[in-house]
Amino acid sequence: MARIADERLNAVRKYLHQVFPDWALAERWDGDHEAHAFLLKKPREPVHLLKVSRAVLDDCGPRQLAGLLKDRRVADALRKAQPHRLMLTARGLDPI
Repeated sequence: MARIADERLNAVRKYLHQVFPDWALAERWDGDHEAHAFLLKKPREPVHLLKVSRAVLDDCGPRQLAGLLKDRRVADALRKAQPHRLMLTARGLDPI
């Protein structure tokens, strides 16, 4: 399996740091879902999990990813979703 380019992952990291500035970010590859998982934690707040599918990461450049995250209002969706877990695919945002 080809490695995901760092600049694409950095686009997601940058977006998440901008919209969740005081949150700790951890990440890992989720082979079961073929997605990169971004886990956001902050004391006294529910954990937020965003998985970005391999297809989206492969098909979008860094600028496209940044625009996609903003256009889909991923931060707002994570805050409103129960239980704060979403998967970004080519179709859009899906609860996990």
